[in-house]
Amino acid sequence: MRLVARGVTHGAMGLMSLFGKGPLSEKKISKVSKLACNPFAQPDVRMQQMQKLFADQTEAAYRGVIRRLAANASGAIADEDEKQWLEDALVQAGEDVIGPLRDFIRQEKQLTYALRAYTRLQGEEEAVRFFLEVMEKYGPEDYRGGEAKLQLVLQLQESTTDTRVIPALGPFLLDHSDDVRWAIMDMIEVAADAGSLSSEAQEALCTQLGELVMDEAVGPRIQRRGAELVCKREWQILGDATELPEILDEDYFLDKKRFVRRRIKKKS
Repeated sequence: MRLVARGVTHGAMGLMSLFGKGPLSEKKISKVSKLACNPFAQPDVRMQQMQKLFADQTEAAYRGVIRRLAANASGAIADEDEKQWLEDALVQAGEDVIGPLRDFIRQEKQLTYALRAYTRLQGEEEAVRFFLEVMEKYGPEDYRGGEAKLQLVLQLQESTTDTRVIPALGPFLLDHSDDVRWAIMDMIEVAADAGSLSSEAQEALCTQLGELVMDEAVGPRIQRRGAELVCKREWQILGDATELPEILDEDYFLDKKRFVRRRIKKKS
């Protein structure tokens, strides 16, 4: 399958004439899309159906073929190859797929290939703007969108020097998803190392990380990571509390100036 998929990538648009002129009817697009997304169909069958939809060159057909990105085929290698082929084909299709891609990104959970295709089509500046818009739509309180938010954050990790990213993602340190929180703390460290955090962004992060560290409802893994981050960076915890939660007390303490310090353990 890998060789077939890659071979098609180079000549995908040249094969379109094999499938007739179209446009396909709405009923036909629905039927072809279902077969293209069928996880148990043969890889060459799914590939043929995707080519047929691209040959139609209508918005409805593009919306149908993009649905393949939300389906997982039974064979991992074939699934990856087909989605990579689809990403490349979407980019080749150009402006006509922008609207369907935007709607897919707003609505679906499996976004990796769609996010990459959108970035390649629109450029990083516009992609960051749109991805942050989608993140804001979800908000930290949306626990059902955890998977989509994580994939958006992972894509945004490619843009940590963009000054829009960290301030927009700071509130998601209080997200329902520990994976989202962890990924954002990774981004904060990278941005801090690169010196791309403004004083305003750092001040906001001190407040948000302070809430995270002090919240006893937060899982211990995340609390410890937050405490480690502010301790290493010597960022002052803002707020009224005078002591860290008990779960952190063995390793850290809060000094009089509200900096988190690591305890020096006595050798036995």
